[in-house]
Amino acid sequence: MKKFIEHRLKKGDALVVDGVGMGLLTKETKKYWYYFYKNVSCKVKKEKVWFNIDTGKIKVKYGSSLKRRRKKKTDRTLDLHGCRMENLEEVVKKFLNFVDLPCKIITGKSAKMKASVKSIIVEYGWACWEHSAQNPGILIVVENKGEKNDY
Repeated sequence: MKKFIEHRLKKGDALVVDGVGMGLLTKETKKYWYYFYKNVSCKVKKEKVWFNIDTGKIKVKYGSSLKRRRKKKTDRTLDLHGCRMENLEEVVKKFLNFVDLPCKIITGKSAKMKASVKSIIVEYGWACWEHSAQNPGILIVVENKGEKNDY
């Protein structure tokens, strides 16, 4: 199982994509990260950066100590591709205990995996629904405010 990145990013950290290269974070705004890649300054939405980190497409090389960094708990995604069913409950519970809601869990097309994840979410007293008709393999987890669940 891949290591879950918990800490926030800071200026000076590197984002690495295997086979493509490395970008150095240079500036942060409310919605964007600016980075330097191949002698060009670029920008990317923070949400997209964290989705790609959580799904394993981007690796992070921290430029400084993690000692004084806060943990990134919002807008997180758990990718269950490659997760074995016997480890599923432990992985999902560890993730749900860490994140702030709403969050996303990528289950893929497996009905058995979706049912198992949904039962864990109900156990926590939360609600979930499928992301969209185009991508039913992503569950959005939210607090249950007494409304009827969509599953």
